[in-house]
Amino acid sequence: MGKRIGDPVTPAKVEKKGTERRKKTRLPLDIPLMMSIYQWEGDGGFSGQSVNGSLRDLSEDGIQIESEFPLEKDMFIVIHFLQKSDIPPVTGRIIRIERNNGTFKYGCMLTALPLYQRLQLQEYIASQTK
Repeated sequence: MGKRIGDPVTPAKVEKKGTERRKKTRLPLDIPLMMSIYQWEGDGGFSGQSVNGSLRDLSEDGIQIESEFPLEKDMFIVIHFLQKSDIPPVTGRIIRIERNNGTFKYGCMLTALPLYQRLQLQEYIASQTK
């Protein structure tokens, strides 16, 4: 017999409050990087600056960066890893911001990252955590 209209709906999976929504355990990272931040100028040009940061976390769709520099949600940044990593600059969009004792943790969605570059990034991070 199938469900009838009016039957109580039971959720397939009830999540307990305070449980972690991520499937994989995340390792804390502290990998130095630089961010280039560009702003549109009124005359049609760009101005930009470089800011120090640290890679704190990597997930399937993005990364978490920590910096003392305040950024805004939906900003696009260019992420530069150390030259020895051989990773070309990566573009990311700020999707989440957490303040923490004078620093900011930014959740960044990586944009247009080809598979080979994602694998290169994962290998570099693995080499830095050994």
